[in-house]
Amino acid sequence: MCVMRRRGRLGEDEARSWADDGGDAPRVLIESADGAEAHAAWRLLQRQGYGTMWCPGPRSAPMATCVLSQTGHCPLVEQADVVVSALDVRDPACARVVRELDAVAAGKPVVVVAPLDRVAGWREELGLVHVVPGPLSARAVLSAVR
Repeated sequence: MCVMRRRGRLGEDEARSWADDGGDAPRVLIESADGAEAHAAWRLLQRQGYGTMWCPGPRSAPMATCVLSQTGHCPLVEQADVVVSALDVRDPACARVVRELDAVAAGKPVVVVAPLDRVAGWREELGLVHVVPGPLSARAVLSAVR
């Protein structure tokens, strides 16, 4: 007997209701597993005139995978003018995403938010990504996109 279960709402479902009136403004991709954090950054950037997109990271996807980690390409990253990643870099799946972001950072600004005790290590490992101490803050978001 097959039992069908209905999945809960995912972050992508919630983000569909977040209006993006960025038009031709620079587009910022916010990577954060925390929907409240992403929404706050989204609203802040909107008020500053930026277009916004959100990715909740690899743990929200089935099988905890990420197309960027698997293929080296991600449509959201490719559409973005700036990427701000506040994924948990202590998680191996999220750390893989951050390493892939470093590979694409030659073509666009990428900012990674890391716990204070991990900033130095990530700055040493990542050559092109700008690493800032977390948690994600309004100041970090705005300085990243400027």
